Amino acid sequence: MATPVEVRRAQLIVVAMVIALILGGLVGYIGGGGVKDLKILGDIFLRILRTIIPPLIFFTIGYAVASIVDLRRLGWILALMLVLYIVTSVIAATWGVIAGFVFKPGVGIGLTPPAGYTPPKPATWQDIVLGFFSLDFSELLSVGGALKLIVFTMIFGVGVALLGDAGAPIKGFLEAGSRVFIKIVSLLMYYAPIAVFGYSAWLIGVYGPEIAKGYVKLILASYTFTLLHFILVYAIIVYIAGFNSLKYYREQLEPFLVAFTTRSSAATLPVNMRAAERMGIPGDIYRLTLPVGATVNMDGTALYQALSAVFIAQLFGIDLGLDKLLLLVLAALIGSIATAAIPGGGLIMLAFVLSTVGLPLEGIAIILAVDPILDAIRTAINVSGDNACSALLTRLVHGKPPTSSY
Repeated sequence: MATPVEVRRAQLIVVAMVIALILGGLVGYIGGGGVKDLKILGDIFLRILRTIIPPLIFFTIGYAVASIVDLRRLGWILALMLVLYIVTSVIAATWGVIAGFVFKPGVGIGLTPPAGYTPPKPATWQDIVLGFFSLDFSELLSVGGALKLIVFTMIFGVGVALLGDAGAPIKGFLEAGSRVFIKIVSLLMYYAPIAVFGYSAWLIGVYGPEIAKGYVKLILASYTFTLLHFILVYAIIVYIAGFNSLKYYREQLEPFLVAFTTRSSAATLPVNMRAAERMGIPGDIYRLTLPVGATVNMDGTALYQALSAVFIAQLFGIDLGLDKLLLLVLAALIGSIATAAIPGGGLIMLAFVLSTVGLPLEGIAIILAVDPILDAIRTAINVSGDNACSALLTRLVHGKPPTSSY
């Protein structure tokens, strides 16, 4: 869980990134195409990111799967919880795709795909199925093999869990590795303002104000559909749970604002637990659903990753067929589950989502410029979904809706 000092540092990084975005835009506007070489500052960030993605996936998902499989002994509460989390995340990812086609934030900007890029080809159902499994181990070590690596890692995690006590050392190793690479991601974010400055100057200098219009549309699309998910989907879930929707939104306001400002699901966990108590959700429910949900239930991140992928495809003029869009929803679901509950975590796993549907990873650096703005709303929705699902689980498990009498 993030400490107050870590939260403060994350907030300062956001401020630095905003300042870097503005300064970079001014430099690009004044210097025009002459500042295109500043792009290298963002390229450095991207190369480091590409390097850490495979081990980050292996350690974080490996440890999470091993731990979750252990929790299955708690029975069908966990099974119901995971079903709810998956369903709401799929809905959110679908919202993201729809938002991209409604707002069209990347259309008309006309970025040139990077040298050597090959557009994704229409896939058969056999290609999609086999795309989850690696032909050889070396393929797992590349960013392009991220989806195959996740499948391998999940199998590996299950194997560790089934060993019981004998697998404890390996599980401990996975936990330590997960902590190490999450720390590396946190350190990398200190460089992020420099990368934002370089890419902002390059984008404005080379592509002019059109890219700024694209950013505005992207932010509007993200906030519109994320809030739609919050208001519509969670109201339905809470209604099915037999709980007053207005009371849910009132009690959820505090964790919503804390998550919006800290951009960390983990940092918001204690506040979210207090909200669950006020809603009357029993301890045997929220003590399980909220910690697990802070790690694997990220509707806002699923929506963000799907929308970002559509935005990047539009920027480079790449057409995503129905097969790729369906794969995108699945990748966004997996990517949101694998996202660390730290500020900017969704941006890191965006590399996995883009590689799964064959989009240029250079798009990550473009998203980086406005990621703090997008991260705030998606984190607020991430934590809000946990309590909505907890309310429904209370009714399913206890046979009655949550009330203040608990």
